[in-house]
Parts: sequence; C-alpha cells; structure tokens
Amino acid sequence: MSNLVKRILSSIVFVVLIIGPLFLSVRIAFSLYAILGLFTLNELMNLTQKTGSTPIKLLGAITYGLLVVLVYEWLFIESDHTHYLILALAATTLATFFIEIFRQNANPFESIATSLAAPGFTALSFLGIAYFFVYRDDLPSPWLTVSVFALIWINDSAAYLVGRKIGKTKLFERLSPNKTIEGSLAGLVFAMLAGYCLSFIEGMPRWEIMISFSLVCVLSGSLGDLFESRIKRAAGVKDSGVFLPGHGGFFDRFDAMMLAIPTAILFFETILPKH
Repeated sequence: MSNLVKRILSSIVFVVLIIGPLFLSVRIAFSLYAILGLFTLNELMNLTQKTGSTPIKLLGAITYGLLVVLVYEWLFIESDHTHYLILALAATTLATFFIEIFRQNANPFESIATSLAAPGFTALSFLGIAYFFVYRDDLPSPWLTVSVFALIWINDSAAYLVGRKIGKTKLFERLSPNKTIEGSLAGLVFAMLAGYCLSFIEGMPRWEIMISFSLVCVLSGSLGDLFESRIKRAAGVKDSGVFLPGHGGFFDRFDAMMLAIPTAILFFETILPKH
C-alpha cells in the first residue's frame, strides 16, 4: 500500500472520528476532543523530554484534567464548585515549583514552564473547539465547527498535493524542507474558495467574513505546523508518534489546529462577537 493511499484511508477514518460526534451530542464531542487533547499532550511532553527538558508529566496531566472539568462545568452544568477547581489549579501550579526545588535538574525553570505551558496550550486548543459548537449558538452548529476543520484540512491537502507536483521554492527550509511557497499559496487559495462556499450555508457569516476567517485559519495553522516542526527538529524525530499510518502521531495531526483554534476564536470575538 502506497504512502498516498495510507494517507487517504487514514484521513477518512480521522474525519469520521472528529466530525461524527458533532452530530450525536455536544457532550460526546467535547469528551472526545478532551481525550484527544490528553493524547496530544502526552506526545508533546515526550518531545520536550527529547530536547533535554524534564517536565513533571503527572502534574501536567493533572493540570490539563482540571482545565477539562472547569470548562465542562462552565459550558454544560451550573455548579457551585468552580472555586474549588480554581484553587486546585493554583495548588497544582505551586506544587510544580515546590517539587522542582528537590529535583536534580540543570534547567529547573524550563521544566516548570513546560509542565505548566504544555497543558495550558493543549487545553486552549482542544477545549477551545467547544467555542464553535457550544458557545456560538448564534451561528449554525455543527457547521461552523466543521468549517474550522475543513479549512485547515483543505489548506493542508492542497499545499501537499500542489507542492509535490510543482513546488520549487522552499518556504522555510530550516524547519520544514518539504514545504514550498507554491504549495502554501495553493492551499491558501483553495481554503479561501472553500470559505466563500461555506458562507452560503444558512445562518453562516457573510462571505467576506468567511474568506477572512479562511485566511486566519491558514496563516495560524501554517505557523502551528512550523512550530511543531521546530520542536521535532530539536527533538531529533520525524514523527511525534504512530497514531495514524502516513500521518504520524496526534501532535502531527493536530499541529495546525492547535494555533488555528485560539486564533480563530480571537478573530470571531473581534469581528463578529456574540450578542
């Protein structure tokens, strides 16, 4: 089986896994994304260890879990326990500093930063998806959420295919030698066309907003991909894991999304805030 066929089959499975729960239940979708975020966090922590950092993985997982519960309560249930979760987050943060005092580690502050920043960054991305299919109930859901994934995937696929065929000029060879300017431009054009088409779905924002949204997703997603490439280059690995044949690990699959989601939230809250 060729690498291209593996990528196509894996992509089909991946799309069903990611999009399917949106049509079942928002709580199921949230739970699935939270679990995928945990797997991605684990890969991210493993990569940082290969760069010489020594994050406290258990506390990182606890921090992420507390953020999941906190966001779940805020979105789905009215609870009087929110302040306890905030206190638990503060205690976990302090525990990270206290534990580091007694560890034999040449770069203590780097380890602290990784232990806290990695789960925060992962939560901002994977839990942030709920902004589109839960919080923005003034816009058609799940189609708005589908559009976020679709724009990232279309850009990625078009850039890959066009880059393989006619790509000559390297985009950022130091970090990602296979990416080309020709492929990146093709991905941008196809994503903006897709954004224009998505604007015709009933209830979606106007076409000019969707085209701008496409531009935001492509640019931030491309930076997310380069960010992961930099981490993998520092770690000396090709893939972050072996989750999907032809695609690598969870972090490989979600790298673009992890910067695109929070950037897209900022875009909507600035251009088209909820009333």
